[in-house]
Amino acid sequence: AFAVMAIMTAGAFFAGCANPAGGNNAGGSTGGSEILGTKAPDVAKAVGDIVFNDGSATPYTAELTLSDEQKAAAIAVIFKVDGGKTLGVGLKHNRSGLAWCTKDAKAYNKNIETIQCPASGDAGNLTFTDDTDGSDNLEQIASFLTTAGLADDTTDPSKYPAFYFAKNYKNTATNLGAAYENGWYLPTVAELFDIWKVKATVDAASSLCGGSQFGTSWYWSSSQHASYRDYAYYLSLYNGDWNFTFKDLYDEFYVCAVRAFN
Repeated sequence: AFAVMAIMTAGAFFAGCANPAGGNNAGGSTGGSEILGTKAPDVAKAVGDIVFNDGSATPYTAELTLSDEQKAAAIAVIFKVDGGKTLGVGLKHNRSGLAWCTKDAKAYNKNIETIQCPASGDAGNLTFTDDTDGSDNLEQIASFLTTAGLADDTTDPSKYPAFYFAKNYKNTATNLGAAYENGWYLPTVAELFDIWKVKATVDAASSLCGGSQFGTSWYWSSSQHASYRDYAYYLSLYNGDWNFTFKDLYDEFYVCAVRAFN
């Protein structure tokens, strides 16, 4: 009888330890619930982590494989961890061309100082000042317009296409789940530069999930030019250099969406 009880106890113990977070593509568990990644939602994320729509994450490595379920649930790759700020970029980019704003938008020929992010240095070695956080730049445009006594037209997606691709990213990435539908925004040129610094990892992780790659393309930032009121900045993901052009140009510029994953 004692032998039978010992065997039953041992079996129950090992059953309780089944399904550890092991293997290249294995998920984990927390509090009795399965998670998609090897990191629980409350575990700090690191640059290169693939984030899933349950809040869990898995670090990208060249040997990593993902299940079809994980690929379908992947929503972002972490590109910056700086103190209390953890930023990820969405896996799906707009590559059909979108204007920063249209020529009839109120912000087209306005010098909006609160969203300026000037850079200094050479390509690939840039430093930025002023507005490096783009999370409220569309709201900053609205504030500028109303303070100047102008009608706030920033609620019209057709007049600010690049901004609204990011703001309404849930319409493009339909797998976000309720927790991550909102909070996406058009990055500043400084935040795009942060992506460029780890582009190889971001592109490889996104490719593994079936997402877009930055490659050598030009991406709109949400940053106003510091001198010319009808210009905004973009970044070359080829060499990490910035430049500027008219806000209503669209045919050569791609758009991505970022958000905080703190």
